[in-house]
Amino acid sequence: MENLILLLIILLIVSLNVMAFHFYKNGKMNLVLSGIIVMILAPVLGFISGASFLHFYDWSSGGTGEGAGFGGAFIGLITLANGILITVIGMLKWVLIDRKISR
Repeated sequence: MENLILLLIILLIVSLNVMAFHFYKNGKMNLVLSGIIVMILAPVLGFISGASFLHFYDWSSGGTGEGAGFGGAFIGLITLANGILITVIGMLKWVLIDRKISR
């Protein structure tokens, strides 16, 4: 079950990236704003994935389930890094490319 949860979270992160660049390409949203939205969603995704991992944890194995929390935190940090990367790409594109066109 944890593989299904992980696959769904990865698909959600990939779809967020595709939507961010799709909206940027159509001129509807700036990459910086898309990156900020992804960074805001990072703790939400981390909490949801950690709670899902913990819900489906096999308690009969005798563990404490702290790996589920670590997995959720890791997914949240990966999503946060993804949002930071989109924001930095948007800023670099604005500074290096868009400002040269306006001059």
